[in-house]
Amino acid sequence: MVHALRLPKANRWQDFVFIYSPLLRHWIDARQVPKSAQDDVLQEALRSIFVGIGDFRRRKFEKGSFRGWLRTIVNRRVADYFRLASKSKTAPMGLVMDVENRPQRDPAELAAEEIALRELEARALHLIRESTAEKTWQMFWLSVVEQVPTSEIAEQFGVTTAAVRVAKSRVLMRLRKLFVDAARESE
Repeated sequence: MVHALRLPKANRWQDFVFIYSPLLRHWIDARQVPKSAQDDVLQEALRSIFVGIGDFRRRKFEKGSFRGWLRTIVNRRVADYFRLASKSKTAPMGLVMDVENRPQRDPAELAAEEIALRELEARALHLIRESTAEKTWQMFWLSVVEQVPTSEIAEQFGVTTAAVRVAKSRVLMRLRKLFVDAARESE
């Protein structure tokens, strides 16, 4: 999906913005950007992501993730905002330094990020559900979320167990295409 974001096919960029904007906005808000400037910082971050998406490479044995790359871009755009604000005397220099030299995140910030990640997942599921046949979606949901045995689902829908596994696989494949890395990947 990473390189596909820049292709004009199937509204991929719009889907990306729909899914990831709340997480990006969470990171911007966590860096104490004034509410009045958050939309501008978000737009600059999205512009940087769009321009740089073709350069993102995830290598199997290297540390780092797509979300880490996104967080780095957001932090840079936030730092740019505070640098500019400090030059115009609207932000204290100490706040600029804090954004650039931020130590490890505190537990409250991590908990808030978990909420933002759950929203990201919910938005992705919403997009997929809108474009998936109801029967396929129900078989996926029963199998993955409710963990009903495949044989029971097959009996309920009058299909083979292979058909249930195929439905589950199709939805999971679409989810993987929406996410560049697993939403809960440790960074």
